[in-house]
Amino acid sequence: MKVRHFRSFRFKMVRYILLSLLATLITEGIIFLGIYLYEIENIAGEYRKVWGASGQGSMSLRMLSLSSSSVLDIIIILIFTLLLFIMYFILISHSFVMYVREIISGIERMKNGETMEEIPVRGDDEFSEIAASINEMRKDLYDTMESQRIAERTKDELITNVAHDLRTPLTSILGYLDLLTQGDFLTEEQRQKYLGIVSAKARQLETLIKDLFDYTRYGKDKVKIKKEILDLNLFMPQIVDEFYPSLIDNQLECRTDFYEGALNIEGNGELLARAIGNLMSNAIKYGAEGKIIEVRTGRMEREAYVAVINYGKVIPPEELDKIFDKFYRVETSRSLKTGGTGLGLAIAKNIVDLHDGHIWASSDESGTRFQIELPEVGSRK
Repeated sequence: MKVRHFRSFRFKMVRYILLSLLATLITEGIIFLGIYLYEIENIAGEYRKVWGASGQGSMSLRMLSLSSSSVLDIIIILIFTLLLFIMYFILISHSFVMYVREIISGIERMKNGETMEEIPVRGDDEFSEIAASINEMRKDLYDTMESQRIAERTKDELITNVAHDLRTPLTSILGYLDLLTQGDFLTEEQRQKYLGIVSAKARQLETLIKDLFDYTRYGKDKVKIKKEILDLNLFMPQIVDEFYPSLIDNQLECRTDFYEGALNIEGNGELLARAIGNLMSNAIKYGAEGKIIEVRTGRMEREAYVAVINYGKVIPPEELDKIFDKFYRVETSRSLKTGGTGLGLAIAKNIVDLHDGHIWASSDESGTRFQIELPEVGSRK
């Protein structure tokens, strides 16, 4: 906010002083005029008493003298003038003083942690500039406090979710290890079976720890990635081929529909393969009922996109905005049999954010679609 010189605080004080002085002079003028007229009337009455109707004698201004030689009279007049000036100055500057107090009250509220209410900005002097700056500081403080609250809540959720996801397989591992070390009665077949379970649970722990590390690592402000020009259509078939065993195990057919021509983007192939692979894993895990998965590439305006579509259960609309949050799962049991670590889609979102792209999801009776959109570079066919 730019303060105009003639509306600055100094000019405002000068204006208040001049107005107070003018009001004082006008008030004193009116008072002294009244006294003057009152004494003229009194002296005229005395004159008529002394001289009667004969009209002899004369009345001069000297008869109105108020003891001009008296220092006391002058002091009284000066004190009266000063008091009158102060009274007018207080009255004229009352609104300004109240505004200053309002600013102070706003600062006190901020000091006590009340950051919701703004201080009104009135005029365009230095104090209105202060009020505007305080409001900006209030907003920054509010945002900071909200971020801290969110971070605290996120930390609590992280601890709770990690503890749950670590405890479940760890409890199984410890239980089966106790059986293996103390169970002399176990047959060799049972030992191999329990060792297989322990191995599977240990891999689940490894996956969770790796996902936690990757989620932290791929935070947008925490890592700088090396990018190069990539053609989506060249490595998408490789990603689909990597999931061929999982597709067979889940009795799923994968249909592809790739864009005819180059889809050049600037990105990190390893990270993008991880993000798209997470979408594929999610589609296989939750779309097995639909028997078909579709993988498509294409372009729209200046962006290239990859879409992974499954025909499993429909995701409720209120859940769609949350599925990219860490540890969020549509199914609430948090079972590792029906879901992963809850970090796959969150990691995919972080990777897409690192590439200045956009990821979104839609779900209805016609299918559940996850789509990654990335800025396209180079020529188009």
